[in-house]
Amino acid sequence: MRKFMTVDGTFLKARFVQTLLFAVGIDGNGMNLPLAWTIVESENTESWTWFLTHLKEAIPESVRMTLISNRDKGLMAVEKAVYGNSIYTLICCVHLKGKLTQIGLVLKHVSFD
Repeated sequence: MRKFMTVDGTFLKARFVQTLLFAVGIDGNGMNLPLAWTIVESENTESWTWFLTHLKEAIPESVRMTLISNRDKGLMAVEKAVYGNSIYTLICCVHLKGKLTQIGLVLKHVSFD
């Protein structure tokens, strides 16, 4: 597995409204490799702390990876609390473009698709 991992959360809209947290890596063939997932009540600091703590225990190699995320909803503080300085953190380009557009910066000739 390559030394990249992305974490994110998404809403589940079914009988019970909950949130899916997941971690995905890249295998030797350049394909997505699901590493872990869980269903929690909401995307918050407590949920992310629980998820990343268990991810770190399950995949000890994750301490030397580059972690890509949207760094939102408590995740940025949790990344440092759980992993300290043992990982590199990057923001997802799609989320970065969205945040820059929100504050009024127009990006011309930039595509993250």
